[in-house]
Amino acid sequence: MTWNEMEWVIRIVIAGIMGGFIGYERHSNSKEAGIRTHAIVAIGSALFMVLSKYGFYDVEKVDSARIAAQVVSGIGFLGAGIIFLRHNVIHGMSTAAGIWTTAAIGLAYGAGLYYTASIIGALTICIQFFFQRHVLQDHNETNMKLCLTIKRGGTIREIKEFLRKEGYACIESHVLPGSTIDRWMLEMDVYTFKDVCPIDVIDKIQSLDIVENAILN
Repeated sequence: MTWNEMEWVIRIVIAGIMGGFIGYERHSNSKEAGIRTHAIVAIGSALFMVLSKYGFYDVEKVDSARIAAQVVSGIGFLGAGIIFLRHNVIHGMSTAAGIWTTAAIGLAYGAGLYYTASIIGALTICIQFFFQRHVLQDHNETNMKLCLTIKRGGTIREIKEFLRKEGYACIESHVLPGSTIDRWMLEMDVYTFKDVCPIDVIDKIQSLDIVENAILN
């Protein structure tokens, strides 16, 4: 492996690490695309940029920007698959935009723009984190505190994933010891939209096999 090839690999690896950081915030909030998706998008974009810049050095009259340009439009198909409508509200827009931006960050790393890509990556993480914690609460007007009795084998991720698919958001959760050895308690702050009845949420979550009981706290 030549020094140039080593540098290209380093660029791609750094892009993957930054993509993983961006995806971690989405993963921690049980969003549609998490660490693996963002990391792979960043790695793939960086590789496309390296290929676009250096892959055709032995060919004359080649547009070196052609491959990289296709990433910008091509990544839109991946983002479009994440956006969906539930309870008359569009979900997945921020995650789709994050993937699109992650692709751009990957391209920047592939081009060797380490400083710019790192700053934009950190800014993207801050924006995702801040608005997930603050703006989301302004739009989800009903705050319910649920106390769930979970059977052995059940996981918090299963509960959060179920709530996400139903269009709800779990902002905070706390695990507590159960009354018996094969049961444990889970307290959750769940944000829903103002036209959602709390009883409907409880009925839906109690339909899960791992949930023995659910009450408003």
